[in-house]
Amino acid sequence: MKYKGFFVKITPDNYLPRENENGEIVACEGFRIEVFADESEDVEIDIFSAAVDFELVKNSINEAEQFAKDYIDCEEKEYCRMLDEFNGN
Repeated sequence: MKYKGFFVKITPDNYLPRENENGEIVACEGFRIEVFADESEDVEIDIFSAAVDFELVKNSINEAEQFAKDYIDCEEKEYCRMLDEFNGN
């Protein structure tokens, strides 16, 4: 998906490590989210994940897309700074 000029790749993942309420690390379902400068995927800007019952309420691509948009909204200035550095500006 394209969002605010960035290309976002969202891939289902069944082994996202999260710490549960007992302090144990558990493998969760969810999505791996990669943010690139453009559709060529040559310049990776960020990679993060969203797990069901942690960042997501349900295992839904729509919910993962909204989470990615919210995350990008928060990090947009940093992403732009990184791109400027990469491009030599």
